[in-house]
Amino acid sequence: MRSAQKKNTGTPRAPVRGASPLKEREKRGFHWRPWLFTSVFMFLLGGLLSGGYWLWQHLPAIQLSRVDALEQVEVRGTFNAVTEEQIKEILLPYLQAGFFSVDIRAMRAALLEKPWIAKVSISRRWPKGVVVEVSEAQPLAIWGRDRLLVTSGALLPRPKQMQVSTLPELAGDEELVGQIMSQYQALAGLLTTRDMEVKRLSFDDLSGWHLELMSGIELKLGHEALLERVNRFLTLSRGLLAPYLQKVAEVDTRYGNAVAVQWKNEQE
Repeated sequence: MRSAQKKNTGTPRAPVRGASPLKEREKRGFHWRPWLFTSVFMFLLGGLLSGGYWLWQHLPAIQLSRVDALEQVEVRGTFNAVTEEQIKEILLPYLQAGFFSVDIRAMRAALLEKPWIAKVSISRRWPKGVVVEVSEAQPLAIWGRDRLLVTSGALLPRPKQMQVSTLPELAGDEELVGQIMSQYQALAGLLTTRDMEVKRLSFDDLSGWHLELMSGIELKLGHEALLERVNRFLTLSRGLLAPYLQKVAEVDTRYGNAVAVQWKNEQE
């Protein structure tokens, strides 16, 4: 029994088929260190990006209310009815949302609530903020004491800072503003010389259309055939009345084939 044990102890074991030495197993094993370093790096990078975005989103409102915050808004356009400062004041609260989450649609809607702002285009600009392009409504004529008629046909409040001395004046029933506007546009295409341009056009149910020219001549036009009667006056102004136009105060065109002329000295 003892000899048998000694024999077994002294005999080396044969290697198991398919087994590999320890160093070869280490070489073929999973290299976890590079993956660990990559994972840690990506985790830190994600944390930095998330933290930066959070800081941007949660900047104190007092930082955005400073004067230099207005530099984040570039306003483009020609302004007569509104001012650049008014536009920036409207947009300033929306900048608190930050560059990425600022609500462009809400900003545009807020600007369009201003009656004189007709069109708005807003785009982001990295990294300062937004670029705002504004188009104002175009005034066509004075309407009453405190309103202006614009090309869209709307009556808007008259801005105090707007110069309107070169605009014609339109008057009449507010319900007829569309018709009065159409007649004015037709006359403006017909009366093109300086002295013959429209200064004032009005309509009332009793006497019909009344036109005052830049020269000071007033025309009574009645209710119908407005352009035909104005053309009749223009023909006379280039012919029979041409030498006397400076003396003419009023022309009544409400007759079939004639006109009645009132001279300035008759008014006196």
